[in-house]
Amino acid sequence: MRLEYVPLPPPQDMEAYPVYINNELQRIARFLGGISEVHETGMFLATAGATMALSTTPTTITAYDTVRADEEGMTASHSAGTITFLSDSKYTLTFSANVKRHGGGSSAAVIGLYLNGTLISGTQHTIDFSGSQYLPISFSSNGTVNAGQAITVKMSLASGTTDVTFDTLDLNVTGKAIDV
Repeated sequence: MRLEYVPLPPPQDMEAYPVYINNELQRIARFLGGISEVHETGMFLATAGATMALSTTPTTITAYDTVRADEEGMTASHSAGTITFLSDSKYTLTFSANVKRHGGGSSAAVIGLYLNGTLISGTQHTIDFSGSQYLPISFSSNGTVNAGQAITVKMSLASGTTDVTFDTLDLNVTGKAIDV
């Protein structure tokens, strides 16, 4: 989406110029406000103890139960675990969680950020579960998306299957419309 200000044609009558200039200045102010506006949204787990099943196939984390205020520019769906962008944007995403594996033992889990279902290079992180205590994980990522694209955080196991429980879970995204 290209953001561009184009003035309206000037009036033919000289007496109409003050109104024309006032209207154009208001249009310029709205235009500048639109390109400098930063949007923010996110999802979090308000009630600890959300559980999800994991296997070796990356699964979208949907254990969130609350969406922060949706802003113009992106929408969040905690039940789908997605943030969808309504305009071409630069974004910063921060993710944090405390998670534990059921049944103890040791195994590795992999967590990563996906754009329209495809892993974003360099966003994969490993958690080494040992025992049944909660382990913290957090990461941030910056990127660029097009209007209509969605980002998700997915998690999988290196091997086997198990359930995991989240004590805390928080995803925040800030975005700024860009001129592409």
